[in-house]
Amino acid sequence: MKWLAMIAVYAALTPVPQEGVKEALARYDIAFRAKDVATIHSLLSEEVLLYEHSVRNDGREDVFENHLKPEILEFEDMKLDFTDVRVTPGGDLALVTRAYKLEGNYKGKPINASGNETMVWKKVGAEWKIAHIHYSHPCPKPAGSGN
Repeated sequence: MKWLAMIAVYAALTPVPQEGVKEALARYDIAFRAKDVATIHSLLSEEVLLYEHSVRNDGREDVFENHLKPEILEFEDMKLDFTDVRVTPGGDLALVTRAYKLEGNYKGKPINASGNETMVWKKVGAEWKIAHIHYSHPCPKPAGSGN
């Protein structure tokens, strides 16, 4: 009986992995919109890998310096929305999938883009860090799927 009580106390005091990931994801989104590149950099794991269509960036400095930082800083009047956000926790890893819609100006030209984003987050010490990001074009729903 003591064990059950101890397990119940431990479960009540142990943070739910999904909540930690959701908080880290919210920090990422806020930082992206605010052009807070220092926070973006701090949320990337050392070995992060990013795929976007025909682009592949490998490692924190490559992903940050050659992809995320320049893009974030070049956006003006940005409006970024996410739908169909799904967080699937699994121990020290979590999968985040979502659809995005991005509007604004990029390098002085109007942009109206949408697509899918997949992120893998991993626990590094006490923090959640991004291990992988993959952006892809929007996927049409199959006819009659109801989804």
